Amino acid sequence: MPAKIAAYDDFVNSTDEINHLLAARPSSPLMPRAEDAVRLENAVHRACLVLLVAHFEGFAKAALREYVDEICAVRPPARKVPPAFLELFTRERIQEIASLSPGEERVNRTRRLFSGFSGLWDDERSIDPRVISSKILARQMTSLRPDVLREAFALIGISDIIHEATEALHIDGFSIRVDVKLEEIVNKRNLIAHGDYSVKPTSAELEGYVEFFMSVGGAFSEIVAKAIDGACTLRPSR
Repeated sequence: MPAKIAAYDDFVNSTDEINHLLAARPSSPLMPRAEDAVRLENAVHRACLVLLVAHFEGFAKAALREYVDEICAVRPPARKVPPAFLELFTRERIQEIASLSPGEERVNRTRRLFSGFSGLWDDERSIDPRVISSKILARQMTSLRPDVLREAFALIGISDIIHEATEALHIDGFSIRVDVKLEEIVNKRNLIAHGDYSVKPTSAELEGYVEFFMSVGGAFSEIVAKAIDGACTLRPSR
């Protein structure tokens, strides 16, 4: 069985919250339901969709943080880590320094930049955990839009996580385009979050969305696990 990352198990467990919320819906009697019962069911379904998207976004960010955590634990040589990953942290510090007014602090931080970050660009030196940050990497993922996901995961060496996930699902028998489905779900979530009461997901739609995110999450998990393994295959002696 392909390896999965810990963040995926956390995501699966988080969906229990959605099941608890669904349990709060009124039962469906054989006779027509009161208007209040219908409104409550719609409210529960809308809340479930917002929660589901939030949990999956949290999973995606946790996957990026897990990559950084593994890099920090193993400390592979810089040549094993994507250049875009190294550039991200160097650029963040350069931008911080550039925002400072001329003076002693800017001089000192520039000096520390060259002494602390030069190792990131020496192929054979081990990555220094003090100069990379899981928070900075996770911050690059600002939404579940397919283009945002592609850009964020490209930083850890995954050329197109959306395409790879789509291909993985096709192999498993799911004929679906991940980018199209993501856009559909995220658009609905955004409409709900902005107060559009016309968006009323049905039970069947919610079940399909949960199944979709479980499948995509599993694919993402395996893809990220491979990226971690690719960066951490040369493990230093302890």
